[in-house]
Formats: sequence, structure tokens, C-alpha cells
Amino acid sequence: MTNFLFSKKYLAYRVAIGFVLGIAAGLLFKEFSIWVKPAGTLFMNLIKMLIVPVIFFSLTSGIAAIGDVQKLKRIGGKVVLIYVIMTVVACIVGIGVVSIFHPGANFDTSNMKAYDPKNLKAISFSAFLFNMVPTNIINAMAKQDILQMIFFTVLFAVSIVYVGEKGKKVVEMCESVAQIIYKMLDIVMLYSPIGVFALMANTTAVYGPQLFGALAKFVVTDYVGCLLIWALLSGITYLYTKVDYIKMCKSMIPIWVNTIATNSSAGTIPITLDCVTNKLHVPMSIASFSVPLGATINLTGAALYKTILAFFVAEIYGLDMTWSQTIMIITISTIMSIAAPGIPGGGIVTGAIFLNLMGLPMDMMGPIAGMYRLIDMSHTTVNVSGDVLGTLLVAKNEKIWDASMVDQPQTEE
Repeated sequence: MTNFLFSKKYLAYRVAIGFVLGIAAGLLFKEFSIWVKPAGTLFMNLIKMLIVPVIFFSLTSGIAAIGDVQKLKRIGGKVVLIYVIMTVVACIVGIGVVSIFHPGANFDTSNMKAYDPKNLKAISFSAFLFNMVPTNIINAMAKQDILQMIFFTVLFAVSIVYVGEKGKKVVEMCESVAQIIYKMLDIVMLYSPIGVFALMANTTAVYGPQLFGALAKFVVTDYVGCLLIWALLSGITYLYTKVDYIKMCKSMIPIWVNTIATNSSAGTIPITLDCVTNKLHVPMSIASFSVPLGATINLTGAALYKTILAFFVAEIYGLDMTWSQTIMIITISTIMSIAAPGIPGGGIVTGAIFLNLMGLPMDMMGPIAGMYRLIDMSHTTVNVSGDVLGTLLVAKNEKIWDASMVDQPQTEE
């Protein structure tokens, strides 16, 4: 019994139990489920505590471990290309599901609350590029500005590769600190079943009934789109890598439970790294680079959501999208998804900015914001799943990993 309660081997089972009990508590004991929310907030804070050190030390050690500058350019190019393709595919899937479900048709707008756009401003691609560069990296870390952290860390790690032998001690230090951070994660994850229970109980109690309200069709369209993205991308990964599909899915269960409970791509980085390296046995030299980067630029769920949102609002107001407008939606959605923060609730603000850029009414953001957590569960899950799939594709293409490595025994800790 003690082994089941504390062993890392059975953590996924404990988290799954907490997940199911949380939903049950939210349905049956609403007041208790609202009261227990601080236990879930504590879990989120513990995860957020590790985001900055995980990104900096794992990404630095991962890039530095590649060693060769030309190899770094080749691998980095492949990772970015795959993530961008995944994001564009998500936009196309979004257009497809909207054309089938028509979520905005016959929508009742009589009780809609207007969204206040006073804090919104249009953004450009050049502004996005300039905003990537931090003026103060300490401030960027304090604010957990993931994109700026990634920019600085990549530049720092690439510089280590260029200096060669002189940077060896820094690489060794980063690798040692990364291992310490991963052990901290193991300790934090002992609390995860309680945290997941509290988060799911509160979410079910507060947001559950709205799933059957006026926005149900929008939610269903969004969920179907996420499932299609997973089916398409995981199918391509299976065909290319020949990985055991069941084992791959089973290894990702802790990721899915965490993304559903926390709605945070960045907060799931440590768990994703553990899945990719310890269960799927992808070398850390690839995983420690592709996973943190993917949490920032590979937001396929966010791209899907923005695409569906644009057509949803247009349909409500009887607006027909031209081909040029459709291409613009895909382009802007892809760029904004790359720039979006991988944090809970980030899609509310970026969704409103996106509608503003497209010249569409923003009054739907009020109702959507009220139940955004429900759809963000699926967004975050497909976001992080894409990071795993992209890592497998690149590792296979680089011939440093193959499907047979998944059958290696998992290290007990």
C-alpha cells in the first residue's frame, strides 16, 4: 500500500483517481469543491515555481549537448519547421470543423454581454519580433514571459556551443542543476493527485453546467477539432516512426491529466520531459530542446481555437469570409499562436486581439471568457501532445531514436 501511495511507478494511477474523484465531488458537493480550490492553487504555484529553471537549464543543457554548430542549425530548423506545419494544419482543421458544425448558426444573442476592448491594440508581425527580445532578462523571468526567456536561453546556449571547450564547465553546471530541478519535480508531483482533485472539483462545480448552455455547439466544435488534430498528427507519427501506438498513448496519460487539470502548456514542461525521456526514451539532447521550445511556439490548440472563433463570430453576424480573408485568418492565427503565452487563460486576451485584428465584433468574448477554462482543457492537451509527437518525428529523422527504444525498461526512482 505504501508503495502505491508514494512510488513514482504508480503516480499516473494516483493522479487518475484524483481526477475522477474531483469530477464526482464537483457534481455532488459544490460548496466543498469551491472551498477546496486553494489546494489546487497550491499545486499550480508549485508547478509554476519550476517553469523558469526548467526552461533555462534544460534548454541550455540540451542545445549545448548537441555540440556541433551545423548540427544545431539542422536540428533546430527541423524542430521549428515541424511545429509551424502542425500549427498551420490545426488552422485548416478548424476551418473544416466549422464548415461541418456551423456553431454560430441560429445563435441567440439577446443576453450577450459586451466585451470591453479598451485594453486591446492591434499587433503586427514586426512588433511580435521586437517583443521577443527582452530588455531585462531578470524581469522577463520574474514575469514568466516564456517567449523572451526562450530567446535569451537559446542565444546563451548557442554562444556556449560557439566558445567550445571554454564553456564546458557551464554546460556541466547546467546539466547538474537540471537534474536537481527534475528531482524537485518528482517531489512536487507527490502532491499532484491532491492538486488535480482540487482543480477538477472546482472546475466541475463552477463551469460544468455551462457546457450545456448556449455555447455548447462552440465547445463541441472545438473539442472535435482537437480530436481530429490528435488523430491526424499521431497517425502521421505512427506511420513514420512505427512506434507502438498504445504504449505511446499510455506514456502520455500523466501529461493529459495534468493539462486538463492545469490548462498550462508551460507548466507541463517538466512532466512532458519526463514522459519523452524516461518512458519513450528519446535522448535528452533532443527532448530538452524541442519540449521547452514547443511549449512556446507549438500551440496547435490555440491556432485551432482562433480559427474557429473567427468563423463562429462571422457566422453569428451573417458575415461571409472570402478566400483572401480565410488565408489571412490562417496566417494571423499561426503567428499569434506562436507568440501566445502557454499559460492558463492566455487565449481570452489573444482571442480578443485576434478578432480586433480581423475587424470582427468582440462582444462574444464575454460569454467565452466565462467558460474558457472548459475549452482550454482541450487546447492545452493537444498543444503539449504535439510537442511529444514533434520530438519523436525529429528524433527519428535524426536517426538517434527508433520505436524499439520504447520497450526499454523504465528507470525506477
